[in-house]
Amino acid sequence: MVDGRFSHLRDLEILASLLRREALTAGKFNDALVCASLLGRLHWDNISGLFGDDELETRLFDRWKSELPVLSSRTTSGSKPRKWVFVLSRASAAGGHSRLMKQLSSGLARYDIEQSFVVTHRATFGVLNSFPDRLQNGVVLKGPLENRLRSLYTTLLNADVILLLNNPDDIGAALAARALRKMNKCVLFVNHADHVFSFGPGAADTVLEICATGWNTTAERRLPNSQSFMGIPLVEADSETVPIRCNTSGPILSIGGPGKYKPTANLNFASFLERILSLVPNDVVLIGPSKKEDWWADLSRKYSGRVHLMGIQPPETVNSEFKRASCYIDSFPMDGGTVFSEAIMNGLPAFGLNRKAALGISPADALRCDGVDQLVVNISHYLNTGERPAGLDIVQNQIREEFSNKAVADRLFEAASGTYAPLPDFLVAMGNRSPDYNAEHWRENGNLYCPKRSWRKLSIGMKIRMLRSIGKLGLSHSIVKELRYRLIFG
Repeated sequence: MVDGRFSHLRDLEILASLLRREALTAGKFNDALVCASLLGRLHWDNISGLFGDDELETRLFDRWKSELPVLSSRTTSGSKPRKWVFVLSRASAAGGHSRLMKQLSSGLARYDIEQSFVVTHRATFGVLNSFPDRLQNGVVLKGPLENRLRSLYTTLLNADVILLLNNPDDIGAALAARALRKMNKCVLFVNHADHVFSFGPGAADTVLEICATGWNTTAERRLPNSQSFMGIPLVEADSETVPIRCNTSGPILSIGGPGKYKPTANLNFASFLERILSLVPNDVVLIGPSKKEDWWADLSRKYSGRVHLMGIQPPETVNSEFKRASCYIDSFPMDGGTVFSEAIMNGLPAFGLNRKAALGISPADALRCDGVDQLVVNISHYLNTGERPAGLDIVQNQIREEFSNKAVADRLFEAASGTYAPLPDFLVAMGNRSPDYNAEHWRENGNLYCPKRSWRKLSIGMKIRMLRSIGKLGLSHSIVKELRYRLIFG
């Protein structure tokens, strides 16, 4: 009998094997893509330590490449790459890929290139309207996955440089990229979700890395053709520097997706805030979390009126809260990627955990501390005395020099020309997080998250085949029940 504490590990292995097998043996192209997409989503949501499946991508491509039409394309051999196309899976206000695309586009604006974009799945109208005019003739694909893949392929045939900012489960983007690279297109994979499984790294000429941990994870756990450091744009090159301020009366601010704050056995952000609020008079503003997450209930009751759970907010509200805040605290157990650095560039003293397990994403990681007790001491000391942490100005200056949208775009443009940048030494020194850091938290969490969508896109025949088999594989009863519901009702 499987120990109940580890049943989610067995369930993941069984369900992943089922989806992988069905993707490889499906008789219909669309079923193969849907099963692969579900597999990608499964590994994306359950950070188990698997970061890619290049063999699956290769086998799917070899089997189904005849489904892509043979069309002529404009070749640019020996000339400058002029037409750049960003490929996103989704364009939404909450998603980081849309924002990153706009930042990269801004940095590339001074180059003599055309820019456009393709969204392979879903786009929010308001977000599309927020894209700058320089992103010309954007396309949002529709229809079954196989139709989207074909449309993506044909749309990109006249591109010179293809920038993949696809979601981890977007198998269609990865397969289209493999076909286009064989036609001598320059394909660059932006490793933005570098802490999870993803399709696509092996389909590109190079993987554009944003931090030391992502670089090390790709080198150890993925099969890239090459790697190049890009980094994340953290500030506009022509913006004014916002001095670090000392506003000890404003609210304490923290920003992150709700799941970043979900307590583990060792780390509990809500309990940490209870300790802080007992020592200082400030309010707390949390952007991302909401009352839907039950782990905030005790804190909200105890400090009613001082804890503000604001949920997801538009950029305008985020900027307003940056200006009001006294300081910024990075999320945990799962820390933030860029917002920790952005808080500093907005003039806030910033505090965070994981100095000994930092991502190595920017110089801001040098400001982290080693444990919750020290974090409580540092924050309460600042708010009660007004004495700022040391090194903030130095970090601000280095971020502006190395991580402006101009500096990042320069590295990106060089990579498109075949000149790859190494990981900077100062990030090597700070990026000491193991690739298994998040996997250890997932194993401890003890839950398997099943994909909730895409099952309805399977053919009737594939649904019947799965319904007949899932009860015989040794999956937990609750997982079998959920899968049956998804297969029948979508």
